Amino acid sequence: MKTLFTGLTSPNKDFIHTPLIEIVPVDDRSALQRAADNISNYDYVLFTSRYAAKYVGKLFAQARQIVSIGSTTTAALQQSGIEAMSEVEEDNSYGVIEWFRHQPCGRVLIPRSNLALPIIPEGLRELGFEVECVTAYVNRMPEHAEKVNLSEVERIVFTSPSTIDNFIRLYGFIPTDKQLETRGPITEQHLQKRIK
Repeated sequence: MKTLFTGLTSPNKDFIHTPLIEIVPVDDRSALQRAADNISNYDYVLFTSRYAAKYVGKLFAQARQIVSIGSTTTAALQQSGIEAMSEVEEDNSYGVIEWFRHQPCGRVLIPRSNLALPIIPEGLRELGFEVECVTAYVNRMPEHAEKVNLSEVERIVFTSPSTIDNFIRLYGFIPTDKQLETRGPITEQHLQKRIK
């Protein structure tokens, strides 16, 4: 079965790999620096991706409590020199909200993508937390994204809502005659919305 993989790095050398997202640091780091300068105002800094950990992990190393979503983000934080953290085992938005349900309320800082969905901030606010989000990196369509011949593909793997949106931008539609796979419940929900 020929598989088209749309994420940044392919887990299988036999996949047809055409990344439909590109991750770059923000040009203007002033908001990040302001948050870092006032780190004592926050009870938690929540890292929801390895890219936030990669680009700004060191900046928030002095936080009272660092929370990581899953082992991949934890590994990226450790590479940034951060060892003390709490890891949310269920590495998706709902798992994060459930983890915070059992924590004392306080102020949460979330360094994240420019395209991050509002699920986590809204969920934490409903639990009584104060939440501030700051853009740590930019998720964008690759400048030279290449089309492949979809007639040669039997399966397409989408790794995030952005890969779905950028696929539609590039091809104009989501093919329903292929086996479509997603990584995580949020991406699956987004795919179902875009197919309808």
